[in-house]
Amino acid sequence: MKKSILYLSAILFLVSSCVAPKIHNSLLSEHETANNKLSASEKKVLQLNNDLEEKEGKILILETQLSELRNDSVQNGKALTILQDKYNELSDTYDLLTSKNSRYMADKAKETKKLLEQLEQAQTALFEKENELNNLSNSLGVKEEELKLAEQELSARSIRVTELETIINRKDSIVTALKKSISKALIGLEGEGLTIEQRNGKVYISLEEDLLFASGKYIVNSGGVTALNKLATVLSTQTDLEILVEGHTDNIPLSGNGLVKDNWDLSVMRATNVVKVLTKNPSLNPLQLTAAGRAEFVPIASNETKQGRSSNRRIEMILSPNLDDLFDLLE
Repeated sequence: MKKSILYLSAILFLVSSCVAPKIHNSLLSEHETANNKLSASEKKVLQLNNDLEEKEGKILILETQLSELRNDSVQNGKALTILQDKYNELSDTYDLLTSKNSRYMADKAKETKKLLEQLEQAQTALFEKENELNNLSNSLGVKEEELKLAEQELSARSIRVTELETIINRKDSIVTALKKSISKALIGLEGEGLTIEQRNGKVYISLEEDLLFASGKYIVNSGGVTALNKLATVLSTQTDLEILVEGHTDNIPLSGNGLVKDNWDLSVMRATNVVKVLTKNPSLNPLQLTAAGRAEFVPIASNETKQGRSSNRRIEMILSPNLDDLFDLLE
């Protein structure tokens, strides 16, 4: 390039020495213009060379990057293939899991439905139990009230039982004391047709026929009157006694045309006469006495023997405490 410029300058110099000054100046002017253009062109050429070098450098860089990108693309392709394989594998696994999950969800739905049915049944049973519990609670309240009333009644009855026991004990004490008093008053007669027993809260006095009457008679003899007077003295001190006088006979029939026609008449008449003797004591209240005939129907021994028939022919006096206060308490 520089050689061309020098060559052109030499030619111009030779020409300029041969031509006229005007032309020379014109040529110089053109030369200068050419040089300026040449300089500008050179600058452009230099600039283009620089640009070219820069572009070539960039091309090298781009080629290097392209090579790297190609390498990366190959690697990325391989990675993509691997990833695609993994994706396909994951997709298959996902499909399998989705299928299993669908079956699992279907099974769980059935199980959940069954559990819901069981829960509904349990809730229904629970409501029934709650209703039963409420009914039981109400019944329990009623039972508690009944129990309270029963406890109150039991307490009242306990008090009444205590009172009854007190009364009974007092009556037993009276009966025991009465037996002792009667035994003392009639001392000497026991074993001679007189027996005195205490049982069932009562005193039983049994006087055989020979102590009071002649055979087949109903009038009390003198010995009997004496014994009955002693007995009346003791009985007159006991105002709370009820005295039942019973006449008893054996089973041998009586036959007669008088006042006593049979054993019923004889037993009643004997009991009545005993009562009459007892009531001669003005201190003995007649209202305490009752006469009754039992004929042969309440024997205490066999009527097949003489001794048995003798024992059956008797006056029995049953002394009972007056239980009106006891009955009042029971009512």
